[in-house]
Amino acid sequence: MALSYILEQVGFKVGLNPKDSGQRAVLLRFANTAAKELYSTSDMAGCLEEQYFKINANQTISLPEYVGQIRAMREAWSHIAIKLSQMRPRYNQFNWPDEWRNWRIKGLQTLQTSLQNQSELLVSASGIETVPAIVNISGPSIGSANVSEVITLSSTPAQTLNAYLDVSSFTRNTVGQYDIILSDIDGNQISYIPNNKLKAQFQIIDISTSPWFPANVNPLLGWVEVLYKKSLPWFQNDNDEFPVQGYDEVWICKCFQLWFEEQKDIQTATSYYQKAIGLLAQIHEDANRGTDDVVSLVENPHDRINHRVGFGRDWHFAYRITGR
Repeated sequence: MALSYILEQVGFKVGLNPKDSGQRAVLLRFANTAAKELYSTSDMAGCLEEQYFKINANQTISLPEYVGQIRAMREAWSHIAIKLSQMRPRYNQFNWPDEWRNWRIKGLQTLQTSLQNQSELLVSASGIETVPAIVNISGPSIGSANVSEVITLSSTPAQTLNAYLDVSSFTRNTVGQYDIILSDIDGNQISYIPNNKLKAQFQIIDISTSPWFPANVNPLLGWVEVLYKKSLPWFQNDNDEFPVQGYDEVWICKCFQLWFEEQKDIQTATSYYQKAIGLLAQIHEDANRGTDDVVSLVENPHDRINHRVGFGRDWHFAYRITGR
């Protein structure tokens, strides 16, 4: 259901009125924190998306803001899986397997592309909000490790006072109707804040060398199919929806847990936490009762021509191999 239902249920229990602007702000604080904790607990049915991306090898890229945590990738043409790793394995002594078909997660970054012209920046939107948005920009400049300035977007575009070498933070005070775009002085877009989020945030990926074949061999060459978790928006408006359906009661329990934790009632908070986890498990079990999920723990015999010497069936089916 919509956010209005969550606020009404939580407000009735804790004695806050979501129609009152001051009390609504308190409820939204708990609702958004609870949604973030709930969403990171598990991969709920409906939170994953699949999309094709055209990606060149041996470079660092930023994924769109709607891409959350990556779960799996494969080449569109060959269907060969691509490995996902952290940054540290690159520095292993024997790291040659990671030179091919490997993506390294480098973390989250404010800019979606590098700042080429290190000068003043431009902030713009396709329209002006009824209550002008307030934007905060932070980053290093010449002579300062970090400077910050606030811009009220009453006209567009607006130019920053400082010249930035990089941008470490780009935020807005509230959600609105329009995306806010950050560009360099030449007008090239370098970042943006969606209208349903409060900050610019992009996942940075280092792409390894990939065995792409010569051009015109297949139209799918260079395309990668990515399975990812949708990013979580900021909930503000009554009609805002959780990214997946059917978890309203779990969300409400998480709100109660956080509320009673702040009231120092740990026993009640723990009971709501346990109830939330129990409801979440029930929903997952019900969603997966009819699915056929098979995981192979042995290598596919089609992946090799010659059998392993001295092991045979025992090795393939992974039993009675100890003591050899």
